[in-house]
Amino acid sequence: MKIVLASTSAVKVAACRKAFSHIANLEIITIKVDSGVAEQPMNDETLRGAFNRIAAIQTAVPDADLYISIENGIFEENGAFIDRAIVTVARNGGEPEVTYSDGVEFPRDCVEEARKRGFDIWTVGKVMEEQGVVCQHDDPHKDLSGKSRIAYIDDAMKHMVAALDIK
Repeated sequence: MKIVLASTSAVKVAACRKAFSHIANLEIITIKVDSGVAEQPMNDETLRGAFNRIAAIQTAVPDADLYISIENGIFEENGAFIDRAIVTVARNGGEPEVTYSDGVEFPRDCVEEARKRGFDIWTVGKVMEEQGVVCQHDDPHKDLSGKSRIAYIDDAMKHMVAALDIK
């Protein structure tokens, strides 16, 4: 099975390998593509970024079996700011399927500070690290919830593979 992942991130590659470890003759091609959205996507912009990445890799490698994009973003839910990963998978010739990871609440003041500085270049994770709220800007989940960002992405990938019944 040939899979194209719209990322070269070690975290996302590892999640993809783990989710598809049951597949014989697995080939994962990683391609870094631009999401076409802000560095810190919010709400529907997150889904748009995931779809933009899927479209880019489908064009780049038209003969793959599966195309995968993983995009984290912040969603305003019931007055809180929740970070979630969107896992998007498309079969060759098919429409993308979407699943969302469990979420982690980010501090409102850090979200507002990142927004003030500009989501086009600032992430909330960078602001939280700068302010000493978390130790690592690209995995604030671990300090905030006790569970790493990798684990959230792994869980969402596992759910997607099961939902698509990929064997």
